[in-house]
Amino acid sequence: MRNIWLIIKREYVERVRTKSFIISTILFPALMLGFVIVPGKLAGMKTGGTRHIVVVSDNADFANAVKAQLATSRNVKYAVDVNTSPSEALRAQLKSDVSNTKLDGFLWLTDDVVKSRKVTYVARETSDFIEVGSMESALRTSVLRQQLMSHGAAASDIDAMMKDFDLEAVALKGGQEQKSNGPGQFISAIVLVMMLYMTLLIYGMSVMRSVLEEKTSRVMEVVLSSAKASELMAGKVLGVGAVGLTQIAIWILLAAAASAPALLAMAGVKDSGFSFKLGTLPAFAVFFVLGYMLYSTLFAALGAMVNSEQEAQQWQTFVTLPIVVPVMMMMFVIRQPNAPVSVWMSMVPFFSPILMYLRIVVQTPPWWQIALSIALLVVTIWGVIWLCSRIYRVGILMYGKKPTLPEIMKWVKYA
Repeated sequence: MRNIWLIIKREYVERVRTKSFIISTILFPALMLGFVIVPGKLAGMKTGGTRHIVVVSDNADFANAVKAQLATSRNVKYAVDVNTSPSEALRAQLKSDVSNTKLDGFLWLTDDVVKSRKVTYVARETSDFIEVGSMESALRTSVLRQQLMSHGAAASDIDAMMKDFDLEAVALKGGQEQKSNGPGQFISAIVLVMMLYMTLLIYGMSVMRSVLEEKTSRVMEVVLSSAKASELMAGKVLGVGAVGLTQIAIWILLAAAASAPALLAMAGVKDSGFSFKLGTLPAFAVFFVLGYMLYSTLFAALGAMVNSEQEAQQWQTFVTLPIVVPVMMMMFVIRQPNAPVSVWMSMVPFFSPILMYLRIVVQTPPWWQIALSIALLVVTIWGVIWLCSRIYRVGILMYGKKPTLPEIMKWVKYA
């Protein structure tokens, strides 16, 4: 036990003192904060100044209705002229004006075009999908208003009918209502799961590189003279894991501070959209520790098997693939956390550290599902540690021999 503690202490102190640890500890939460705040700021900005466009239509009332709707656009500011005399000569002239930068674009809304619902917008730039979406919304609203007014509806009644709804989602759990912050919940789920995914991957690979570095430098032979291979593997896994927990604890404290209303107000943000639940922290710690134990053991065995960084890169795909699969399923699980696919995939030990935690963040599943997932994960970890420790015991002293599956099976048998 003393040897394990010494190895843990060495691995922990060495990594915490490095510049990379300090930089990544500060940089990661700064990037996450930027991902949360900056997109909202950019989405609210008007783009490209005022767009000068012409609306061409046989119906003056309809053209003016489209003009009024475009004036309410939040993302693009328009200067709209109306022309009620469509002709091929006018169309050619407008195209020439657009080409010569005298005009930004024009909408061709003749009666036959509106009836066919195939409208043409000619402009110098059409890559802005937000602008195109705003125009589609303006056209849809204008057509609906015109149709209602043609049936005798008053303008005030039309405005009342077309007023947006403020929908509040309420989840019913145990007979009690719980308000849901849909966008905030979505953002928090993405951020927390990506944090879990990245830490599992980064610190698992850190264990692999540490083993490989000591193996290639022959330091391993000296260390093994005073410690067992099992003690060395345990010390490395636990030491690097302690570094990961330290970094995550710092990130959580910074996240709690960054979500404070006073700091958001200083940044000019009314609502960051991030909904952080303190109740998910114990689950995060549990699934990080279990997931880390599972994958770091695999990475440690991989580091002992190979002889160079190039060989490690060829083999590490087999270890990282089970981490990538749940990330690919993330959007489906967020939308349908209780679907059969989501439930059973979250029970698979290699996927559960990410998928079961994601389900807990989105909508807490029944306790028996969480317990079963953890139990299966613990049993799998025990089996993986037994298998990988045998590979590790032989592999760390194997030099210059490329690992093959039959060779690895011999290591397991001999160990």
